[in-house]
Amino acid sequence: MATKTFSGRVDEGALAFADALAQREYGLSFGQYCGTVLLDSIQTTGTMPSLVAPSSGKSDAAAFIKGFAARARHPEVGRLSDAEVRDLIASRYE
Repeated sequence: MATKTFSGRVDEGALAFADALAQREYGLSFGQYCGTVLLDSIQTTGTMPSLVAPSSGKSDAAAFIKGFAARARHPEVGRLSDAEVRDLIASRYE
């Protein structure tokens, strides 16, 4: 599989928050989340995730990310053991 690196400049605090959520939910960095869960969802659905109106609080942002993550999951991933999930993620970077 051919790969490509992508990056962007973002607010340091916003990235730290997104990183913490991705780590808590998936055990991944936010960059790894974008390169796996998010891109897989976009490829599967053929659409970008719909965005909600800008919120004023972190709890709204967390709720949006959690809601999107719930839609993007595949049922078979839920049946994998922690070791199988780590192997699956590692295989994407080999």
